Amino acid sequence: MKYLSFSDITDDLVVIKINQSYYEGISAEALYDYTRGIWKRSIKSVSVADYALSVVYGIVVEVYKIDHWMPALEAKFTARKVDPKRAADRIAFVGKVAPDSVRNRYVGKSVAYLFKNGAANPVTSFGKYSN
Repeated sequence: MKYLSFSDITDDLVVIKINQSYYEGISAEALYDYTRGIWKRSIKSVSVADYALSVVYGIVVEVYKIDHWMPALEAKFTARKVDPKRAADRIAFVGKVAPDSVRNRYVGKSVAYLFKNGAANPVTSFGKYSN
């Protein structure tokens, strides 16, 4: 297993753990919808990120180029139902699958050790200048 170290991070990233939403055979559309939102963060706290890493049990399974963040209630989800009460005061991003040149740097690599033991927040930002 290849581990992603701080020195390997060459982009401004937001790492999103979707362990509870992921399932075997998940469609690309559902993977995108579960990765992009709905997160209890401020837009300001993640706005520096250029890419979102979709992470399942510590392994990067996909990378998305982020176009912009918005309130989750304004986002259009196609592969999941969103409870308006739960989505209030939460955010989501709009984007697309990153180019292969970016995906190849991150997909399949472990980021598990980048998180503190017991960290509950599923969304964490890492910058290319973190190291």
